[in-house]
Amino acid sequence: MSHVVPTSAVSRRTALAAGLAVPVALAGTEATAAQDAFVVANVRIFDGKRVIDRGHVVVSAGRIVSVLDRGGVPAGLRVHDGRGKTLVPGFIDGHVHHTDANRTDAPRFGVTTELDMVSDPTVHGRFKQQRRSYAATANSDLWTAGWWATVPGGHGTGTGTVFPLVEPGTDLAEFVAARRSEGSDHLKLALEDRNLATQEQIPVLTAEQTTKLVAAARKLGMPAVAHATAQRMAQVGLRAGVTGLVHLFADEVVSDETVALARRTGAFVNPTLTLWSAFESAANPATNAVVKDQRVAPYISARQRAFLDAPWGFERPGLATASRNVKILHDAGVPITAGTDSGIPGIAHGVSLLVELELLVRAGLTPCEALTAATTTPASIYGFADRGRIRQGLRADLVLVDGDPTKDITALRGVAEVWKNGAPITR
Repeated sequence: MSHVVPTSAVSRRTALAAGLAVPVALAGTEATAAQDAFVVANVRIFDGKRVIDRGHVVVSAGRIVSVLDRGGVPAGLRVHDGRGKTLVPGFIDGHVHHTDANRTDAPRFGVTTELDMVSDPTVHGRFKQQRRSYAATANSDLWTAGWWATVPGGHGTGTGTVFPLVEPGTDLAEFVAARRSEGSDHLKLALEDRNLATQEQIPVLTAEQTTKLVAAARKLGMPAVAHATAQRMAQVGLRAGVTGLVHLFADEVVSDETVALARRTGAFVNPTLTLWSAFESAANPATNAVVKDQRVAPYISARQRAFLDAPWGFERPGLATASRNVKILHDAGVPITAGTDSGIPGIAHGVSLLVELELLVRAGLTPCEALTAATTTPASIYGFADRGRIRQGLRADLVLVDGDPTKDITALRGVAEVWKNGAPITR
């Protein structure tokens, strides 16, 4: 619910004293201010790192103009009442897959930025122009790996899709440069030496190829990330200097050697516990608890439902081990980011990030640490200077939630409002 607070001489002085002259002092007219600027007032704020028990966040022209933790509500602005609610930054899902330019599902659940981790780079439309713009949009912003680095017969092949492969004699620097010229923002390497369903051995990048690919990506300023669901292959990636692991292995408990490698290289880990939950059981209790909640269910699209209901042809235990590994790595200081692997069976854009955050808390992160894993941490790792925090000057990607997810992460199921570039998302 919103309304306009009338402007008065007293309230204008309060606003100006608070440093709000640019958006608020709009010729002193309610109409001009209401056209553009608004304030989320009297709201609990999680700014990406810390909690402000009560404050006001002013938005104008797609940006956060001010974050106030004291004083009255700035005047002349449309007001969104935040009492009993919490305002958090728009979420960043660090592992998705998109197959077209339509990205409207994620924002309805507060996910305003997505990192695609393998897709045809030609299908996303003008995604780079959009993420630079502050214009209203119903789409999430996208960064993509485009085609990944894998070998003939390796993980990701055999689907009928034809894409570039790392073959014997491939110039690896040219391979990475080609991905960059196609529009890829980061390079993903398939470090999987067994078929996920049958566990039969398959071809995989060698350690030497992995090292050269990572070095070539670094030279071009591209983060290099690795798919590895076995610890032995994760170590190959870490020794090569990958920026991070975009799955967490679940074949065994993380070793001291792996922890030391991750700490020495500064690598992050994107656990995708939602994927391990989907692998573990066709019933998928973690996901079902969220998607059947009446705060969530009415907003799930037919497309999301199709992904959520799609079965895997096998079951593979791993959630308990992966969760234990999250706790060990987190306690050792390894950065954890939130990601879902949305766009594959059992996992859907946007809504599945709510599942991932709940699983991260069950694994041992505090609710605030889980929220940081979906906001500030990935923004810092990938160099997103305009998002991931609620801070003056940043992009107004905001999520208003009923209750307090900094104490109870399941409160995120109660999304009240979402703004992308300061414009409301129709849920």
